[in-house]
Amino acid sequence: MSQKVRIDGVKHVGASVFLGVDHCGNPRWTRNPERVMVWLCDGWRTRFNQRREQRTHNIPVKDDVTGEVVDWLKEPLGGPDVAELLPDKEARLQCSWMAGIPAPILSSTDRIENTEWSAGLKRKKTVGGRVPGFKSRHRGLNFVCWRNKDKAGNAIFHKTGRKSGVVVITGMNPKQWVKPGEKAHWRIVIHVRASQPIRPYTSVHVDWTHRSLVFVNMPLPLPRTGDGVIGLDRGCVHTLALSDGIFMDMPKPSKAELKRLKYLQRKMARQDRANEAKGGKTAKLASKRRRKTLNQFNALQGRIVRRRNDWIEKTTTRLAQESVLIAMEDLDVKAMTRRPKPRPDPANPEHYLPNGAKAKAGLNRSILSNNWSRLMKRLDDKMDANGGKLVIVPAAYTSQTCHRCGHVAKENRESQAVFRCVECGYMANADVNAAMNILSRALAKTGGGTA
Repeated sequence: MSQKVRIDGVKHVGASVFLGVDHCGNPRWTRNPERVMVWLCDGWRTRFNQRREQRTHNIPVKDDVTGEVVDWLKEPLGGPDVAELLPDKEARLQCSWMAGIPAPILSSTDRIENTEWSAGLKRKKTVGGRVPGFKSRHRGLNFVCWRNKDKAGNAIFHKTGRKSGVVVITGMNPKQWVKPGEKAHWRIVIHVRASQPIRPYTSVHVDWTHRSLVFVNMPLPLPRTGDGVIGLDRGCVHTLALSDGIFMDMPKPSKAELKRLKYLQRKMARQDRANEAKGGKTAKLASKRRRKTLNQFNALQGRIVRRRNDWIEKTTTRLAQESVLIAMEDLDVKAMTRRPKPRPDPANPEHYLPNGAKAKAGLNRSILSNNWSRLMKRLDDKMDANGGKLVIVPAAYTSQTCHRCGHVAKENRESQAVFRCVECGYMANADVNAAMNILSRALAKTGGGTA
């Protein structure tokens, strides 16, 4: 979420801002706020493009005689001779005109470039288009500054009237480039016109071309509808099993969708074999029919993913609204879905013994399709936003422990769904029993469930 406001003007306070060294080796300073804003935009865009030029894209290698594509090479967007990306501190030392740009402005390029690159590739894969490129000065002047309240503070908003306020961005000249007779610190005060109260925000995006500023707001707290405590057990048969006996299942692809996906995969495999027989391994990338089949596959797969993400958002919102404390077990999904290593046959080292890789692949697909990690991440974000608490407890023996008497035994778990304690005879659904154990451990960890 964001709030857009109009910039009424800018003001410079403090020391002259160091802009770099000219071609004659003379340092340049300025007290013109308009020039400082353009300088900040140029520095942010330059650092963004330095990160972008490290990204790789495929370059076709053509035959000198026939002109056909025979291979593809990965090459950085900045060219084969692009230099290695330097940290922000070293980049300032290497480029004098960037030495005085505040750290919250330069550091914001990392996350924003990564987000835009991922979104651009996803858009290219689904609806087509080009590989994301560089930011041009002719397309607009802008920069992003993280909000930082430590020390001098940065991107801090101060209300000055009913519909007006200022955003203060602070900076400091390097010691060796402080103008004689002046101090090192300076400030840029951006006067803005706000028609509504500014909600808590994480950063500001200054669009200097259109004289506007956008506050990137923090998520709004969810209105609490209950003060319950709940334990969640994640599984493959049921996505979520709650400690109160309720099951929540993520929507799965229909049989028709699965059949269609399998058909498109086989069709692409046939097209790949035919294209490779005609023009080598890379010929499949130039096939229009293969590209059409891939687009159909991506469209169907995207519909399934969006349906799954919609369920995750609605389910986590409901749980966060109804509960003051939610308990989950600590699962290392990456380790759980790791493929087993091949086992060499001692009698014949050139052969490998069966290691259950096929069965493990099916389990891995089931775990990953239920998005266990995303469920925990979204719950953590929403519980933190509304003042609740997500408690993570160890997962060891939660499915083998009897919730009534506490007896731990492998034999307690009769099957995937049935739990029967061999000590006291307690019988329940295995997933619900595990969720109750998870909640009990969380209550003991928090001292009774106070969030």
